[in-house]
Amino acid sequence: MVVKYKRVGRILAFAAGLILLVSCSEQDLAHIKLVAHLKKYDHAKEFMIERNYQQSNPISRDDWEAMFVMGDSDKFTPIEIGLIEENQKLIIEQNKAEAIRKSKIDIDPLRNDPDGLAKFCHQVPKGGMLHVHPYGLFTRDVVLDLLTKYNPTIVPEYFITTVRNQGQVLYDNEMEALRTLPESSPFLSLSEEQQKLFLSYFFLPTEPVAHDFTRFDAIFAFVIWLVEDENLDEKMEILYLDFLHRAAGDGISYIEFTNGFPPSVDSINKLTNWSEKFFSETGVVVRWNLGQLRFLPAEANAEMIKAWNALLVDNPTDAVVGTDLYAIERGNPALEKAQNAYGYLSGYNSEHPDHPLQMTMHAGELGDPRNVRDAMLMGVSRVGHGVLLKDDLLTLEYARNLKIGIEMNINSNHQLSVHDKNAAPHPFLRFLRLGIPVSLSTDNDGIFNTNISKECIAAVSTTDVSYAELQAMSYNSISTSFASPKTKDILTNRLRQKFTLFEQQYSN
Repeated sequence: MVVKYKRVGRILAFAAGLILLVSCSEQDLAHIKLVAHLKKYDHAKEFMIERNYQQSNPISRDDWEAMFVMGDSDKFTPIEIGLIEENQKLIIEQNKAEAIRKSKIDIDPLRNDPDGLAKFCHQVPKGGMLHVHPYGLFTRDVVLDLLTKYNPTIVPEYFITTVRNQGQVLYDNEMEALRTLPESSPFLSLSEEQQKLFLSYFFLPTEPVAHDFTRFDAIFAFVIWLVEDENLDEKMEILYLDFLHRAAGDGISYIEFTNGFPPSVDSINKLTNWSEKFFSETGVVVRWNLGQLRFLPAEANAEMIKAWNALLVDNPTDAVVGTDLYAIERGNPALEKAQNAYGYLSGYNSEHPDHPLQMTMHAGELGDPRNVRDAMLMGVSRVGHGVLLKDDLLTLEYARNLKIGIEMNINSNHQLSVHDKNAAPHPFLRFLRLGIPVSLSTDNDGIFNTNISKECIAAVSTTDVSYAELQAMSYNSISTSFASPKTKDILTNRLRQKFTLFEQQYSN
């Protein structure tokens, strides 16, 4: 394992040479301590498998945290922390300069040209999106179409009670407005103004700009009410096709959806058939990540994933590729909510190279800052959001060495008070310049009124990202996907051809 981290030491030593007051012994100590700390992370990964795959005996928080305790002689001094930080700054500056050198298009003029930037971001090749929630994709047109087609009966007090019981939030003025609707009425019996009012509850208010997660979460009380009945699959197919046609128009060729499905052969057949149909009708390759709701008991999620894993071993399909723990992070830490399922899969996957399920996890959006660390030590190859990684220097080093993929959603983070994109550059670029394979996605693009082109606009207009770095994120969206190697090769070659053609046309 020391060999694995030799590069860390070489760059640390080079960075340290820039600090004249730092002695060689301090450089050596920084390297030794960093390697020792990262090896503790490796040992924790092994312990996670031992306890959850081999013994079915989850690890307590106290026992888990004890694995990372350093003795007094192994604790980092401020100078040693400074060396690691200087090392990262050096890497960032080197990779930034290299990306500028490699960029075939200068996008700096576009930062002050909104129309030109919008056109560029619509046309530039995109690759895939790896962080997409179907229940958050509804546009106003699709919601209106479904309400009109099925004409459900609206009972305002049902929504008010549901939101309160689930710990979600509607603002006071929204509660008051909802109560102005009739006590019970079919949608088509409402006036045009009342229909417009009800429709607004499927989306975030534009004021304030940023919201707490509980306000965002309240939207799903309306979405679930709308879609989850005997017509669920029919309604979702309408939604999927609407979204995929729009995504294809923005240059997307690959999508991973995260959603929950019961473990059954019927579910496998449905998801496989949907993938084939959606590709035939839109040209977008669709794959599925099995969702685990993080507020459910860890044991229940583990049993579901074990059942799914066994089913997929016996009924292989290219359509179902991974699993993802999602929903509100705050109050639902990764260790306590995910180790049963992820520790098991990590062990299974290590013993079975042809395993059916890869792993990603929502981590580092909100809540316990240790979630990204713990997700990595449970064996994920990607994390969703990962913003809080910026505040964990040593875990950031570990992510940099493992090349953990990060699915970034700039506009979602902005609207959910995770990171104000206008106050400071989003950390996606810092991660990318450290060599971490970041890709852009949209999270819930209907709710956040975004799309992959708007994510590009947010990236370019609020940071100094270069054209080559936008390219890199497009390629990362394929290379860190859970698609088969053959599918990745096909998509990567197509993406390369698209960039060549785009650059020729743009230069003319």
